[in-house]
Amino acid sequence: MKKERSLLIIVALLMIPFGGLFPTSNGISSDQDEIKLILDMDAAPDDLAAMLYLLKHPAISVLGVGVSCGVAYVDAGVDMALGILEHLGKSYIPVAAGKETPLIVEHAFPTPWREGSYNSYGFNLPTTTLQPSSMNASELIISLVENSESNVTLIATGPLTNIAIALETEPSIKSKIDRIHLMGGAIYAPGNVGLESDIPNYVAEWNIWVDPHAADIVFKSGLLISMVSLDATNQVPRTQSFLDRLESVMETPEALLLYEITTPTLYFWDQLAVVSLTNPEVATWEEHCIEIVLDLENQEGKTNSTNTGLSNADVAVSADASIFEDLFIGYINGDLPPSDTTTTSTLTGLPPELLPLLAVGVGAVVVAAVAVSAMKRR
Repeated sequence: MKKERSLLIIVALLMIPFGGLFPTSNGISSDQDEIKLILDMDAAPDDLAAMLYLLKHPAISVLGVGVSCGVAYVDAGVDMALGILEHLGKSYIPVAAGKETPLIVEHAFPTPWREGSYNSYGFNLPTTTLQPSSMNASELIISLVENSESNVTLIATGPLTNIAIALETEPSIKSKIDRIHLMGGAIYAPGNVGLESDIPNYVAEWNIWVDPHAADIVFKSGLLISMVSLDATNQVPRTQSFLDRLESVMETPEALLLYEITTPTLYFWDQLAVVSLTNPEVATWEEHCIEIVLDLENQEGKTNSTNTGLSNADVAVSADASIFEDLFIGYINGDLPPSDTTTTSTLTGLPPELLPLLAVGVGAVVVAAVAVSAMKRR
């Protein structure tokens, strides 16, 4: 009897290292718990595509949407967001209009880009009968954060005007904000403002340039910040092969809408931002101390990395286009579970779904070896 008890104890101790290899009962891995977030966007096509991903992802709960003064005119952006939400049966998610202009400067995206928002950029997007929130975007952010039972992530894919106003109006909400995850800025890569317009600024990225004072408030807020820069997004181009791949598999309403609004030009800016939120491994990250240039002619909005202080941002400086496409299409088409199957275990190098089988196999070998050894001693 003592030998049998000792045998059981030995087996139990030997199986302890493998206990973490079994999936959790709630279906969400330990590093993929539910993320409650508020999306603040400027309703360009890449913002709308990013919103589709967030709405479809099984580990994300979108609490609300704000529209900032960016590519779309605010009222047009609100209508497009509401149309998509109504079409997808998510009318309960509030959408709020943000400030029409930046905090101080008179910067704006080129007028032709903005005017395109009034006809949904030529895409066949759903119309809506829904009405926006009676609150403005900064008020909605404050309300949703204050009333959330758990902490909230803010994700910004446009200028940071609404978020800056919310932080300045009610600083106490910082205690319930886990992180601000944003698309914007550049570290080693050139800016894209001057490259895409007649504005002689070649160091700033559009979202930061439009409202540099708002960005300055956000980066000085003391909150955790993840910044998906042009350095990373320049490595994920929108290609015809991506569109062909999406067309060959699309089944969900979100995937069908994504196909409608995706064109094979430029880059996956905001789309990379949302994928890197749920799957940081898609990018390479560096810590930086970011200062926003406010008053240097033709450099307003530059995200200047300095050595003058402690780091205030995790910056995505490169990205893997192949992994990005797998994750983006997989999640938006409903093909991936909350714990995605494209990553591998750092322990074994095997896909996560094979780890339980590995654990069972190792356990069986251990049990058999111990039993044989015990029998020989008898």
